[in-house]
Amino acid sequence: MFAAQVLDRPSLALWHGPRGSGKSYLSALDTHLASRFHPRHESHVLGGSRAQSEQIYRALQAIVFEGAGIFGGDRGSVRRLLKTEGVYTNGSRVSILAASPTSVRGPHVASLKLDEVDEIDPEIREAAIGMAMDLRGVKASVLMTSTWHRPSGPMAGLIDQAKAGAFPISTYCIFEVLERCPTERSGRRLEKCPQCPLMPWCHEGRDDDPKGRPKAKRSEGHYGIDALIQKVKGVSPRVFASDYLCRGPKTDGVWFKEFDAEENVTESAEFDPSMPVHVAIDSGVFTGAVLFQVVRGCEWAATSEPTRVHVFADFLSEGRSADACALEIRAMLDRLCGSAARYVSTDSAGGARNPVGPTVVSEYQRCGLVGESGLQTWPKYPGCVLEGLSVIESLVRSADGSARLKLHPRCTRLTAAFLGYARARRSGQWMDYPADPQHPWEDLIDALRGGLSVALPEGTLPAAAPLRRARADRVF
Repeated sequence: MFAAQVLDRPSLALWHGPRGSGKSYLSALDTHLASRFHPRHESHVLGGSRAQSEQIYRALQAIVFEGAGIFGGDRGSVRRLLKTEGVYTNGSRVSILAASPTSVRGPHVASLKLDEVDEIDPEIREAAIGMAMDLRGVKASVLMTSTWHRPSGPMAGLIDQAKAGAFPISTYCIFEVLERCPTERSGRRLEKCPQCPLMPWCHEGRDDDPKGRPKAKRSEGHYGIDALIQKVKGVSPRVFASDYLCRGPKTDGVWFKEFDAEENVTESAEFDPSMPVHVAIDSGVFTGAVLFQVVRGCEWAATSEPTRVHVFADFLSEGRSADACALEIRAMLDRLCGSAARYVSTDSAGGARNPVGPTVVSEYQRCGLVGESGLQTWPKYPGCVLEGLSVIESLVRSADGSARLKLHPRCTRLTAAFLGYARARRSGQWMDYPADPQHPWEDLIDALRGGLSVALPEGTLPAAAPLRRARADRVF
């Protein structure tokens, strides 16, 4: 990864790595090499915060003034190194700044480093990239480094762009920079491994290695094993997977903590033509819709099965008219479900009249987006939102550990909504209502919540046995 940055010098590159793995250090080393061997080379280093920028300064200080080998060091190549500036004897200059509107209005430079880009406002990042320019025979290069903290933050958009081929991305986990596990710790035949808290992650993928070695037996890095064990014991599994394994973003105050994409997302949630389809639509600036089927369990049947919900399609649109969304949802229904029975429901607020035109409900009806029972509205009463979210939570993971909510892999937006749907935080306390009621995730989760309130009016409990009937004069 580092060799490609130094030798190929890509115009734009992204490094996604764990905390403490050396991203900032390698970025500083690349900055030093470019400045050292290209006279009058200009570089800007922008950190997500002042503390992050000072981390780059400390890395440069370690490289230049503390780093030395049998052939000496590079102390003589630097005239002065301050917390905000480095000046080289060959005329090169490095500016170390915190990302801000004022710092991105500087002159053009050939090298730009954006450290912890997930903490940098996208507008500031885009303005900063405009500073990069080919100068004195050296082509412009922008290197962005970060862990991935927020599901909908700047890093999420950059990773999507990189996966689409816009620029190269390098992702690595903490085991790739971990020190080699000694025999005294693991045992000659790995018999001591079960005592180590790292074993569940360290022994993943052993079959991929020709010798069947765990990850810590293949690594040769700088990160201490004891330090990583400390992190395992001190953070939640979600934070560890995000900050150290680089398996996706973490979410503070996440609502559906038990949602697991590997277990809740499966091909088995595909449409079943033998069952009716429920279509739930939440309209507004963002229009969200979900298509799902309910497999209802019966406690009095010979083989008891819990209630399951299979979501096989989702829809999300911003700023489009009600009729345009209705036509698109109806086309999706026809394409995926054919002539299957359908039950369509929407938010009761969609029936409110407004001064600019027809109601959302009337537009849906006009476009033929109705079901077997017409166009139903979700029940609305005090506490209905929290009650509906509790139903979803019980389906995501019940107390016995079973996952009864299954999403088809094509439901990428709903999957992202489950991973990022968070609680509001007030005065240091997590609240029982969403953090941002206007976020598109809320429209998708709200659509599922409302749809389930119609499809499962009595909740997710199995259907009870039919009651025996008797004449009124026989009841006592």
